[in-house]
Amino acid sequence: MVSELGPAIFLVLLSVVLFLFAWFGAWYAFKVECLGYTHYPMRLNRKTRQVYFFRQNGTVLTVPWDDLFITLGEAKSPITSTTYDLRAHVLDADGETVRESFSLGYPSLLGNAESIDKFWAFLQPYMEAEDGVERTWRHLKEQTGYLMPVDGRREGWRWSIVQNYAWSGHWPWLQFIASPVLGLNAVGRMLAMWTSKVPEWPAEVEQESQVDADDPYVLTWRDNDTIGWWELYWPLICTLIGVGAFIGVIGWIIVVGP
Repeated sequence: MVSELGPAIFLVLLSVVLFLFAWFGAWYAFKVECLGYTHYPMRLNRKTRQVYFFRQNGTVLTVPWDDLFITLGEAKSPITSTTYDLRAHVLDADGETVRESFSLGYPSLLGNAESIDKFWAFLQPYMEAEDGVERTWRHLKEQTGYLMPVDGRREGWRWSIVQNYAWSGHWPWLQFIASPVLGLNAVGRMLAMWTSKVPEWPAEVEQESQVDADDPYVLTWRDNDTIGWWELYWPLICTLIGVGAFIGVIGWIIVVGP
């Protein structure tokens, strides 16, 4: 009798653990990612030398580029360990007290401290070099994979999948192995987009950011190359496999369990 109860107890415990894990993960992801904004944009205005930063509470910080104290930012994460970004501090009149901080960005999720130097070498000329516009345009045309279609709109499901798998683009085998996790994360990303608001810049920011109709250096997501097999369709297959596997395991536990 005892030996027969062993598998049943194991299945019950496994079911409870999986349920709690899924519930906590879903609750945490919904709390952090949903019902906010689809993204938190930033604008660098070379002409007025102003930086506009969209805060998480929906307000906008406007600060002169030349007044920012820019340094290497560092953050700890249990998933990705130490991550780095280009951090901007807004200082008080004493030049020492930090009033507010925000990230100017990072080249990649798995980037190291040295990669931030390269990112700064890309960003700084746009605001400070005489030929900064031309250099930035050339870099984006030649080296950047895709520009995100999120200005004034939600990220579509295709881009949710592309972005979700982008960090592992060089390892298709890893995308397949990790498909249950990556697939659920992709679905969660889509849910976050559907339940969040699209950020809107104040009228004065839009007015100060007008682009000339004949500007030869305009570059948007509409200039992207066509998304390829390994960028979209293979990750889409992995997402379907991963989500299907997760649903199958949960269904098996429910059916086979006591």
